[in-house]
Amino acid sequence: MKAIHYDTEGDILSVTFAESEGQSHAGVELTDNIVLYYNPKTQQPLKLIIVSYQAMVQASAHTPLTLDTLSRAPAPIQALAMTLLRRAPLTAFFQVIEQPGSSSLAGRLREIFAPSTLQMASV
Repeated sequence: MKAIHYDTEGDILSVTFAESEGQSHAGVELTDNIVLYYNPKTQQPLKLIIVSYQAMVQASAHTPLTLDTLSRAPAPIQALAMTLLRRAPLTAFFQVIEQPGSSSLAGRLREIFAPSTLQMASV
C-alpha cells in the first residue's frame, strides 16, 4: 500500500495502492459513495475512495451495502471488480457478502481506523 489519506472535514478516505500516473487506469463506482480505480491491463487496484467513510462503516455494520451502482455496470466490469474486492489488498478494507437467493451484489466496509486514529491522521 502506498498511502492512506483521511479528510476529516469531508469524511473521505482515500487509499492509494499503486501510483496511477503513467498507467492505464479506469474507475468503477461500487455505490454512490465508493469508487475503485484499477489498471484494466494488469487488473490491479490503484485507488479506493470512500465518501462519508464513518457513516458508511456504521451503516454496513448493520446491513450489507448494496453495490447498486456496480450492479448496473457491464458484466465483465462487475466480474473484475468482484474479483479485485475478494483479493488483497482490498480485503483489508472491504468484505464481499454472498446473499443466498439474491442476484444483488453486497459488501461490508471494514473499520480500518478508530475515530481517534482518524483525528490524528488528519492533523
